[in-house]
Amino acid sequence: MLFHRARTTSSRFAASALLASLLLPLGCTAMRQPRPQRPNVIVLFVDDLGWRDVGCYGQDVASTPNIDRLAGQGMRFLQAYAANPVCSPTRAALMTGKYPARVDINDWIPGTSFPKAQMLPPADLDALPLAEVTLAEALRAQGYKTWHVGKWHLGGEGFLPQDQGFEVNWMGRHTGHPASHFFPYGNDAAGEPAHSHAVVPLPPGGKPGDYLADVQAETAAGLIRGAVGSEQPFFLYLPFYAVHTPIEAKTADVTHHRELRQARLAAVPASERETLQERGPKPPFAAMLENLDHAVGTVLDALASSGLADDTLVIFTSDNGGLSGVSENRPLRGGKRSRWEGGIRGPLIVRWPAVIAPGTTSDLPVITQDVHRAVRSAGGADSDTAVREDAFDLLPVWHGAPAAEHRPLYWHFPQHQTAEVGPRGAMRDGDWKLIEDFASDTVMLYNLANDPGETADLTQQQPERAQRMREQLRAWRQRVGAKMPTWNPAFEPAQPAATPKR
Repeated sequence: MLFHRARTTSSRFAASALLASLLLPLGCTAMRQPRPQRPNVIVLFVDDLGWRDVGCYGQDVASTPNIDRLAGQGMRFLQAYAANPVCSPTRAALMTGKYPARVDINDWIPGTSFPKAQMLPPADLDALPLAEVTLAEALRAQGYKTWHVGKWHLGGEGFLPQDQGFEVNWMGRHTGHPASHFFPYGNDAAGEPAHSHAVVPLPPGGKPGDYLADVQAETAAGLIRGAVGSEQPFFLYLPFYAVHTPIEAKTADVTHHRELRQARLAAVPASERETLQERGPKPPFAAMLENLDHAVGTVLDALASSGLADDTLVIFTSDNGGLSGVSENRPLRGGKRSRWEGGIRGPLIVRWPAVIAPGTTSDLPVITQDVHRAVRSAGGADSDTAVREDAFDLLPVWHGAPAAEHRPLYWHFPQHQTAEVGPRGAMRDGDWKLIEDFASDTVMLYNLANDPGETADLTQQQPERAQRMREQLRAWRQRVGAKMPTWNPAFEPAQPAATPKR
């Protein structure tokens, strides 16, 4: 799919300039007053990290001291959601501050095909349109340096980070995940080239044994150290390729977790071992989580040693729920690609020493595009009408103000989850969540306060509420221009006669 540029953009990517940048000298409480200057901003965006994959959210197998320390120094959101159950749409929401359905990116790019499934998805964009104002463009207009280090996955040539407001781009291209997390990253496990999953452009000096999350963190740390003494604030977007498949970690760490797991199993009665085997991340993933945490620590240490920590807003979150069979999403139902809570819930940690009281938590339900709007506010950039409609400004919450009254949250996924599970939409209004199945024209209703695992469908007990929420969800789809799936003529048995309603 091709796009016409909506505005003129000059090339801002030159290898020599990038190298020069890298190698520069090395719950809510009482309101606190912010420092007068605009903060530096770092967004640590993790791929496929489930809502309880780190220690401060309840994971007790892998050790994540750096991420846990970040939470202890800032605010941890207990009901944070990704804008979509897969990556590219959520990344679009973070960059634009809008619902993915409004941006017209509803599946990962280029998407999963189910040609014989019951329904066919609508046409989806394969790149973030240049007409959209990205977070990088909004902050750059306010005088920020803008750096991208990691996974982009919002388009290829002509739609890369350097075309969307970033002055520096390391490792950002159309690639959704590396062939390997070990150098040279574009090779598969057998060492054969897999160029469709290459990671470029890479900083110089790579060597066998290098781990991608480490390289991302060290590259980011170099940029941070180079900003010391500058009066110009920076925006560092660090979207990790971890912890997306392939599930790979450093050999010594995997071995350590295999030994730990064997010891844990040996310490319980035989009757309990089968249950224990299903609990917690398996050794390769547990080690990968620890490798990620080490990379986060590298960035936080660079901030501290550079004297920039107090002046920097750090945000840690993920692009969708954890992958079923890899992440342990219990007690939530489902995983990545589903509209169940396990597919869309994730961590959100925010540290801003000048503003946020340490060790606080918030029960406010929030969603990806809220981060966009709050960062723009912190950086002095106004949000347009669509962003104000789609995103809540979290800045007052970070300052310690009481949370505003709840507002509904919405999800639109007009693709099949699997060949058998069809397109669905969802919304949350207070404690209530509705899932609408487009193929069967039915809904499911859950009370998340009493049933976070979505085990008891209350549609029959609450028919008026279910109907009201369904109408609300359909009205939202109309407002944002959400595209709907259609019946597949190749599906057997014969297609239904009606077209699903918006």
